[in-house]
Amino acid sequence: MVSENNYGLAEGAIQPGPWLSAMTLADVLARPSIVTAAFEEPASAFQTIAIRKRGTDWVVEVPGGHSMSPVFLMSVEAIADLLSLPPGWNSYSARAIDPRNAVRAIRLLGDVLDRESSPPAVVPRVQGGIQLEWHTASVDIELYIDTPERISWFAEDVEAGEGFDGPLAGNEAQLKAWVKRASGR
Repeated sequence: MVSENNYGLAEGAIQPGPWLSAMTLADVLARPSIVTAAFEEPASAFQTIAIRKRGTDWVVEVPGGHSMSPVFLMSVEAIADLLSLPPGWNSYSARAIDPRNAVRAIRLLGDVLDRESSPPAVVPRVQGGIQLEWHTASVDIELYIDTPERISWFAEDVEAGEGFDGPLAGNEAQLKAWVKRASGR
């Protein structure tokens, strides 16, 4: 359970059935220090994730195809938890996580994860970025979000002798295929 002063996922606010209208979104967001998944009208191909902490709101639109799967929601909560890290969280001079990197990580996972995906490990980076990792017996994937515009990733399948190391831009479909591979598909 996440304390009221930190980010957390308000499971009671997630409505898997009926859609919440935009009129009720403000009511949902009025709750202090929570991460809330709220759905927009079905006419939109996107769903909205709202992250709120200490009066600051970040709203993230993600593709609606993953239907807010448990893996996606766990990942959103882990990313939101990183936003509670203060400057110097590593006992040295690490920067606080940049909220723009958190928003980009959530959008990226909205594109990459599906209902059968394995969840990534969510790791803070000392310069305010976020690292997403998938590790299995033979497949390793590490995705580095240094800024919303500067994202790179590395993947290796030891058994197959295959790998990738490069930018995300132009390689999104390849990343999705690697995540499926790491999920055993």
